[in-house]
Amino acid sequence: MPEGRVYAEDEQAAIRQALDELLAWPPMARSPRLSAFLTYIVDAALAGQSDSVKAYSIAVDVFGRDENFDPQSDPIVRVQARRLRGLIEEFDSSGLGTAPTRIVLPVGRYVPQFVPREGAAVIGSDGGEQSDIARDGAVSRPPQAPSRSIWVAGAAAALLLLASLYFWPELGQRTSSRPGVVQPTMPLVFVEDFENLTDDQRSTPLVAGLALELVTDINQFSDLSARYGGPQADPGEVERGNGGVYVLSGVARRSPGGILYSILLQNVPSRSVVATFEVEVPLDDGAPDMNLQDVSEEFSLRLGSPRGPLHKSARSWIAARMAEDDLVLEPYPCLVAYSMFREQRTGFNVSALERCARRAMTEGISEGAAILALLTADRGWRTGTDTAEGSALVQRARELAQQAIDMDSTNGFIWALRAYVAYLAGDVEGARNDYNTAMQLNPAMVDVLADYAYVESLNGNWQAARALSQRALSVEVNPPDFYSIVPTLWAMRGGDYAYAAAVGERMVSAVPDLGTAVMVAAGGQLRDADIINAYLPRLLASQRFRRLGIMPALRQHVLDPDLLRTISSGIISAGVPLDRLAHPF
Repeated sequence: MPEGRVYAEDEQAAIRQALDELLAWPPMARSPRLSAFLTYIVDAALAGQSDSVKAYSIAVDVFGRDENFDPQSDPIVRVQARRLRGLIEEFDSSGLGTAPTRIVLPVGRYVPQFVPREGAAVIGSDGGEQSDIARDGAVSRPPQAPSRSIWVAGAAAALLLLASLYFWPELGQRTSSRPGVVQPTMPLVFVEDFENLTDDQRSTPLVAGLALELVTDINQFSDLSARYGGPQADPGEVERGNGGVYVLSGVARRSPGGILYSILLQNVPSRSVVATFEVEVPLDDGAPDMNLQDVSEEFSLRLGSPRGPLHKSARSWIAARMAEDDLVLEPYPCLVAYSMFREQRTGFNVSALERCARRAMTEGISEGAAILALLTADRGWRTGTDTAEGSALVQRARELAQQAIDMDSTNGFIWALRAYVAYLAGDVEGARNDYNTAMQLNPAMVDVLADYAYVESLNGNWQAARALSQRALSVEVNPPDFYSIVPTLWAMRGGDYAYAAAVGERMVSAVPDLGTAVMVAAGGQLRDADIINAYLPRLLASQRFRRLGIMPALRQHVLDPDLLRTISSGIISAGVPLDRLAHPF
């Protein structure tokens, strides 16, 4: 088999310098998987062994897969290559590199190229590597094995990966700090190929690839893991304790409305039915109105919901133990606890959540830093961002959120939490941009849809706000209180004060200050003494409103002038003096 090119000593030195710079960059340094991946393929290129580096060898040598690894059924190498490529491009665009050579990972290939920093001709490999898709099907070990140095690098990478997995239970489980207590582990979903009953041999393929699309989408969630194929593909995972293992099967068939996609989620090994979901896709001249990516996203919105069937047992476990003073949650239960905190802040054991977030952060887990950032910002908001203490807390929160991004810049969950921190800091435009990034990375985070809708409504972008809100509400059977914010504000802005008052009661628990102001305004517009009497004392008791004045406080976040005018006139009609509306009191 042809070997890769041989590099001169000065070329190797430049490439090594470029590699060292990338590995020292915080987002790469804190991602052991990607650091090991990058080291492996660069070492292979420098050793002239690039022709030996395929999806199989990377999976076995870097990611610890066994010799039965099948790249068609396990997309880990493709997914990680996409993440690695994104980090390399981000590093280059930041202008941080000083080495005379930069490393490039071309799309569809696992062999790096080495390009002079000034952008001259390619230094690197002969480019003979196959694409991610075209040749991943080869499951036999390549005839040309990597050199001894590559094996050493692979072994070191595997050790690094195992160390990281110890702290994040994607492949295993950990026990709590309390002896004998086994905490829930991350749900694992085996996705089987869909049954195709559509007779689409002569038309648009309506099923092929949907299972793999679902695997990719589910793996975008920080609290879920998915594999392609039946559970027999990885029997060791089925035996793990206190962690849900599921099999997802599906069928596509013709229906009066077009094509009906149905999925069945079953528990392993009992095969008891956990949930069923359906998505109907209309046909337009024989072609579906939605592509397979859209269908997968619709299912992922339901499967990935924090209140969905995959997290049900973990939520019950946490609810039964959150009152324990010495509870230290592991990373997966910590993520589940965070989602519960978002739904029910009053009475929630924030100390337990903060302990697990801080512990996860010290162990190099980016989600822990992000959760800690949000909790810090929330405390700053409640203290008052107009006070020295509150301002310092929010500033610290923004630093923590940036640290989380540096640890893993391709994680949609982290971008979403940074967006919420920006919102609490009063940076509504920054929050909007971060939410957009989060949805680009994982558009199936249903709670983030609701949060993004809220920020868009504050900006006055009502078309986007309502579309995002309605989509989130269409997924959740029993949505949390913060899902009611956009419908309440839209009703208030449009003059439907009765509806605003009806749904605004739930908004108060989600955003107390704004929610209370809206309820008083709705009561004032309706001349409803019961509503005014119930909420006016809370409005005037708000320390934030007392320090700033009601309207100056609202203007820090609400940027839609029409909504502000409606709220203002309603509060005046409720009998609030103008001086308290405009000035501290």
